[in-house]
Amino acid sequence: MICVTVEIGEGALTRRVRITAPSIERALKIASAGKPGRRMRLVFPIDPEAFFVPEGSGQRKAA
Repeated sequence: MICVTVEIGEGALTRRVRITAPSIERALKIASAGKPGRRMRLVFPIDPEAFFVPEGSGQRKAA
């Protein structure tokens, strides 16, 4: 599992969320949540200490 920060834009609103998923591609799909009007951007640099998440940690945090 990996943990990345994704910037999500809807209209004039932009927010950052931290998503834990098996891959970066899956994290972006989770962030889109089936809404085609959303803009998504992976936030760089990726924090190397937070990138790999131990299996079963089950944490979800906002960035």
